Parts: sequence; structure tokens; C-alpha cells
Amino acid sequence: MDIYSRKVLIHMLKSSIKKGDVLVMLSLMLLEYRAEGMTLRNDNGSQFIASAVRQFLKEKGILQEFSHVATPEDNAYIEALHSNLQREVIDRFEFDSIYHVQLIIDRYYKWYNERRRHGSLKGKTPQSVYNQYFNPNPFDY
Repeated sequence: MDIYSRKVLIHMLKSSIKKGDVLVMLSLMLLEYRAEGMTLRNDNGSQFIASAVRQFLKEKGILQEFSHVATPEDNAYIEALHSNLQREVIDRFEFDSIYHVQLIIDRYYKWYNERRRHGSLKGKTPQSVYNQYFNPNPFDY
């Protein structure tokens, strides 16, 4: 998630995420988004402290920050996103399979980025704030 715009840049749903999964996600994310000036904040899970992940981030010029142990407020934005996902999706659907969950969550994040207006963004969508920041158009006044 981009903290400034609240845009979900990439996500993965699996029962357990390993360092290889993190490397795949980061590689896919970097195909679409630039790494320049990026800081990745994550918890202290083994998949994030793995030397291969740390080396990859270093090579790409991405600063890695770790949250403090047992302090979810260090990752307040992602915790809020997960709370929204729980309330707006997980608690409202019955899922037939992991594929069904993936389909619904993919659709949710697309809606979340492109249609859901956020009070913290002054009623704008994450995508519009992201576009305005990274592709400013002086004629959009």
C-alpha cells in the first residue's frame, strides 16, 4: 500500500507467504511502479527478514523499515485496510474455495482503489490521489 494515496499496489492471498512469494510480489510491483525513494514497511516475519529479500530490496534501492514487535500501530494504514477488508468483505460473504476468495478480494481492491472515497483523502479515491501525485496535470484545477 502506498501510504500517501492509500492505493493498494499489490496483494497476494495464500495460506502461508514465503520469501519466494515476497520476491515475486515485489518483482511484479516493480514492473508497474518505480522504486525510486520507496520505503517498504513490514513486520518482522521470516519472509521479510530473509537475506534474499533484504538483498533484493537493497539492489533496487528500496529502504526497508521494520515495525516494532507487537505494535500494530506501527502499521496503522495496513491495519486499517485489513479492518475494512474484514468488515466490508470477509464478514459479508461465504466462500466456496480459495479461488472464490481471490476473485472477491481482487474485485474489492479494484473498487477500493478506483471507486471508494476516503475521508482521509478529502473524499477522493486512492487512484485519483495517486495519479495527482505522480502525474500532476496543472489543468486539473
